Amino acid sequence: MLQLVVTVLFWAAILAALVAQLRILQSTRRVLAAASARSAREWGFALVPAVALVLTLVLAWRAAVRPPVIEVDLPAAPGEVRS
Repeated sequence: MLQLVVTVLFWAAILAALVAQLRILQSTRRVLAAASARSAREWGFALVPAVALVLTLVLAWRAAVRPPVIEVDLPAAPGEVRS
């Protein structure tokens, strides 16, 4: 049940971020169509955050679906030396 909640919330956040980023890129394209003097620099300012967002979301998804790690501390057997 908890995994379902995490998945739904994660994909809802992805959808919201994707819509917002697409609107930013659409606005940038519209502005650059009018004045193309600094188009490469402006596209850089729009695309670098988009790429960083994708990387962040991929890493977050991997961390969210990673199986839990369980550590078990076993007592030492008689005569066993542990450091």
